[in-house]
Amino acid sequence: MRSHANFWSRASGGLMVWSHMRAAGLKWGVLFLLALVWLIAGYLGFVELLRTENAAEPAAEAVYRTLGGIASSDVFFNPPNALLEISRFAGLAVPVIGLVFTFSGELGRSLARVFFAGASNHIVIAGDDPPAVSLAQDCAAHRDSVVIIGQHFTEETAWAMRRHGVTVVEGDAGQSHTLRAARAHRASHVVAMEQLDTTNLQVEAALLRLAQDEKPRRLIHAHIGTRAPMLLKEAREMCAHVMRKHEAKVKRAQERKRRPPRLYVDPMPFSLDELAARCLAQTESTTIMDVAEQLGHPRLHLMVFGYDEAGDALAARMLMSAWSARFGAPRITFVTPDPARDQARFQTRYPEAFAHPHLWAADVAFLPFDWLGEAINPALLQRLQEARGQPSAIIVSTGSDSDNIQLALSLKRICNQGYAWPAPIFMKEASRSEFSQQYAKGDETEELDAYLQAFGAHQQIATRDYIILGMLDRGAAIAHEHYNKQIADHDAMSLKDLQAAMKHWSDVLETYRAANRAVADAALIKLWDAGWRPARKGEDGETEVRLPDEVVQRLSEVEHCRWMAERLMAGWRPGEQRSNELMVHNQLKPWSALSQAEKDKDAAQVRASVDIARLLHPAGFVRREVKGQVRPAAA
Repeated sequence: MRSHANFWSRASGGLMVWSHMRAAGLKWGVLFLLALVWLIAGYLGFVELLRTENAAEPAAEAVYRTLGGIASSDVFFNPPNALLEISRFAGLAVPVIGLVFTFSGELGRSLARVFFAGASNHIVIAGDDPPAVSLAQDCAAHRDSVVIIGQHFTEETAWAMRRHGVTVVEGDAGQSHTLRAARAHRASHVVAMEQLDTTNLQVEAALLRLAQDEKPRRLIHAHIGTRAPMLLKEAREMCAHVMRKHEAKVKRAQERKRRPPRLYVDPMPFSLDELAARCLAQTESTTIMDVAEQLGHPRLHLMVFGYDEAGDALAARMLMSAWSARFGAPRITFVTPDPARDQARFQTRYPEAFAHPHLWAADVAFLPFDWLGEAINPALLQRLQEARGQPSAIIVSTGSDSDNIQLALSLKRICNQGYAWPAPIFMKEASRSEFSQQYAKGDETEELDAYLQAFGAHQQIATRDYIILGMLDRGAAIAHEHYNKQIADHDAMSLKDLQAAMKHWSDVLETYRAANRAVADAALIKLWDAGWRPARKGEDGETEVRLPDEVVQRLSEVEHCRWMAERLMAGWRPGEQRSNELMVHNQLKPWSALSQAEKDKDAAQVRASVDIARLLHPAGFVRREVKGQVRPAAA
């Protein structure tokens, strides 16, 4: 895999590593060895010389003359034997090597700054909190040239980063001169991962100003981190608006036969919470489906204890993607200390998800429970079950890692009393803990019982694969390619087609990227509906699954319902005339009201799920035992 670095940035990083190698044991060991060679060779050489001269006390005289080598006088200028020859050079090397070791760090740093003046195609990260540091270390481990900008690095953190070859720039990344010092105008990727969303937006604005001044030769991919769901949605729509304006300018320039304007920066908003939610949806959706099927649940039901940004992102992602022909639309239940306030916040963030009940209304409810002042007991489970039904999976996301650990552990114990709620418990972690590594490892038993599994730690999410390479978007690129080409046959896409889909993905507007991401997250669910599951280790899987026409037709209706839910969650509204600016879509209507051409688009997305699944699970798929009856898509 190609690394992001040129010769000068790589040389600068190598010098940075060399200049920050503490290696105190090695340095003192070399000096000690040289001193030992000097003293032993000198002593033995003088003893041999003094014996030939019949000296009275050759041993004492040999010690004196050996130590006198510090002055480099007397016999050291003309050594009579090989031992003294070795001794005098070792004696001279001791202070010389000592000086080199003393000034090597400063020399390496100075040379690194000189070489960095020609750096390009590198990665610039703005932020000094743990996720930014994790990303920088992961990129450096993949041989990328990395520059990290921050104002509050501890001495040990800065030293550790430099030892990994990361160039540390101390300053405000929201200022153009700081980005210029990091050569952001020559970078391939700039990632804004400051703690505050407003600071990240300032970094984006400063990068845009710098790019306009410097006019970089290649497009800079600007990954702008956001934590607030509404800001993430608005940032994506703003990016789409900017791209539409740019495309209009290019079109006008081509019509007038003028040189089209260049785009220097491609803003790509992202959220670590959304990445964690998508990762969980892509890897665990079919497991949750299996549990719901085994327990005979009429609906797929997720119960979320707590309401923070991560819980909100996961609930929204499941409402957009976890649609099944077996279960219909998903059900979400939030259990929080202040349900009225949290319900108002959720409905404010996703107003269109409740404004069109004739199309779809999100099945979301908020129930009261304060885990800090109330006990988790069977009576609580009974009360929640009577109100909303037994959950197919439990999410613990209160906003505090310590509260998440205590609450998840208590829930596991109560859920397994008489197997009351034998559902998986997914515990949110901001930072991977020893507890999760030792205890929350997932399902380790054959029986159907409640188990813990951690998700969302920055060590697992703030990585090169997810943020720089966008690995979670590989399936979304394929879905977009299917949609554009209206692929309606049964032939799987070739490897060349898959690679072309990823290349074209960079030209897709952000608002359409969001829609196709939900398609990718739902891909495995479609194959689950069709009676397939990913092959386990040691199983021979089918690598080219083909869906019969009747299955495609049935899943196409489900796909249209899922697509409407995703568009409404994203803020779009139904209307007669489509308007991207006003977020109005003319295909937000029941399945029965669609034309055949519009239905074929949903069929293309169903077939896209096969190629997406191939990409996510190259080992293939095997037939699974289907239990229960398939529910209507509108249920």
